[in-house]
Amino acid sequence: MPGMSAERSILIVAGEASGEQHAAGLMEGVKCLFPNLTLHWFGAGGPRMGQQGAELLGDVSQLGAIGPWDALAHLGDYLALYRRLVHEAERRRPNLVVLVDFPEFNLRLARRLREQGVPTVYFISPQVWAWRMGRVNQIRKYVDLMMVIFPFEVDFYQRHGVNAVYVGNPTYSSLRHRLITTRRELDEPKRVALFPGSRNKEIKRLFPLLLDCARYVSNRAAVEFRVAKAPSVRRDQLECIYTSWTAKTGVKLPLTIGEEESAALLASCDCAIIKSGTSTLEAMVLEVPFAMVYRMARPSWYAVKPFARTNTYCLANLVAGTRIVPEFVQDQATAANIGGYILRLLTDRAEHSRIRECLRQAASRLGELDAYDEAARRVGALLLEGSTVR
Repeated sequence: MPGMSAERSILIVAGEASGEQHAAGLMEGVKCLFPNLTLHWFGAGGPRMGQQGAELLGDVSQLGAIGPWDALAHLGDYLALYRRLVHEAERRRPNLVVLVDFPEFNLRLARRLREQGVPTVYFISPQVWAWRMGRVNQIRKYVDLMMVIFPFEVDFYQRHGVNAVYVGNPTYSSLRHRLITTRRELDEPKRVALFPGSRNKEIKRLFPLLLDCARYVSNRAAVEFRVAKAPSVRRDQLECIYTSWTAKTGVKLPLTIGEEESAALLASCDCAIIKSGTSTLEAMVLEVPFAMVYRMARPSWYAVKPFARTNTYCLANLVAGTRIVPEFVQDQATAANIGGYILRLLTDRAEHSRIRECLRQAASRLGELDAYDEAARRVGALLLEGSTVR
């Protein structure tokens, strides 16, 4: 194919642990599907992107914020990175820009790069159908192709004049081939997974709440608790929070901090309490009943609440198109509310089985596409200047 040996330069920007994991998966997919392309990736992200060969101009894996109030603490870092990326894009003139999640930063960057005439692809859509719907106008103006990971997002974007394509869901792609050979039954000892999140601020806010929920449950049933430790989280941080909580409450729980990957931990448990996010999808795919929980700092909550366009914040429920698991958000996120639901799952076999079947049906909606490969095909086609990839 003409021009295959010419080097292409790609600016790629991702934020936080999950975003840079998706970016690294996409990069690997492009290398595998287009081995004859000579590519130079540069931009911002984290260590997994570096392992795939990206020249990192900034590491944003530790800059995650969970609301406008919290984001102020990192404003100087964001601005410095933004200016550097704009400068390097002007200097290097990349063939393509790939933006991955990280909407508060990446949508601003897309606007500036549009002035340079660089084609822009967005992978992992901002949740504009849930929060701040006005951002869809920015996407329509500044993004050439939106590669979405939920089927319902395609319809939303098409209604708003955005070029969008469903490429599959990376969580489902990575887990659907995994054989879960042993399904836990509701026998003794019962086991509950606790997922406090992957960002420092949310862990400080949510982990004590999850421990309160565990205390509520353990006072009423014999249960073991396993805490999921995200790769970006230090074990001693979780241990410190638990030690402080124990000193305050005088309670010691039958609790361990898991070192295995989150999917393996989920598969070993009867049910879970999970912070809103990607782990709810893992639980859906693995058919592990769960309660979704989320709290933001009150100033952040009051700032973003007027812009909400949905009453559903759980990705599993959004995929299902109906509420199959409860969502405990802000003032509803109490130990009694959450713990009461978990006790029901642990003691009512029929309800536990019903929720598992609902999760299975919801997961089937995500289809059979391999998300990274399909996204890589789209990126490769653009790099080949319109060649059709089959």
